[in-house]
Amino acid sequence: MRKFVFVALALLVAISTVQCDDSSEEVLEHIKSRHLKKYLHGQREHLDDGLEKLEKHCPGVSEKLKVAVKEFSECDDKVDDSLTICEAIHAYTINCTAPLLKVVNDCLPEKARGLPNLGMKSMVSVAEHLCKQSGESIFELVNPCLWEDLEEANTEMDACEEKVKALGQKYKENIPTQSELCSSITDLRTCIQKRATLSCKNQKTRNAILGVFDAAVAPCSHLNAV
Repeated sequence: MRKFVFVALALLVAISTVQCDDSSEEVLEHIKSRHLKKYLHGQREHLDDGLEKLEKHCPGVSEKLKVAVKEFSECDDKVDDSLTICEAIHAYTINCTAPLLKVVNDCLPEKARGLPNLGMKSMVSVAEHLCKQSGESIFELVNPCLWEDLEEANTEMDACEEKVKALGQKYKENIPTQSELCSSITDLRTCIQKRATLSCKNQKTRNAILGVFDAAVAPCSHLNAV
């Protein structure tokens, strides 16, 4: 179970960008977790579409992906089963996902190079943040006040929602650079804070969601420091 959680986390960024067409069976053969393999089979329609689009921009990516998945699986086999999930994520995620992320990165336009690694570092940052939190703080992330609709309309939140939609459309049409993405996401912190303040009365709940957001954008600080 521990290794399955690690595998699922490690593959998430690559899966969201590339996957399998008629050669998908060959790719999935290298994934040893039956749970993850079953999940990916259930997502075949989305995965096929993702790889088909990528193949048009990056011919030969299917073959590269098969090699990368094999390398990932070999790295995953070396994960020390005596480690906790948190320790395994910290010790292995970046190295084990490197072959998969390279396949994606090499297919991106020059200005967007580095986005896959940035995304994975963001995920690891969030995971490591959660590993340091108390059980209470983690439970607060599913507090209904964070996810239910506001009881009353709010012009500031309406503006935030429009901002998010506009960014989504903008980056769907033109893939951003690392700096552009970091700048846009960091600017959304005010929206997250405002939303939590309006709907959640307890400071612990507000701190919990802001802590996750700050962890997600933490890798951007290293980018800005370069």
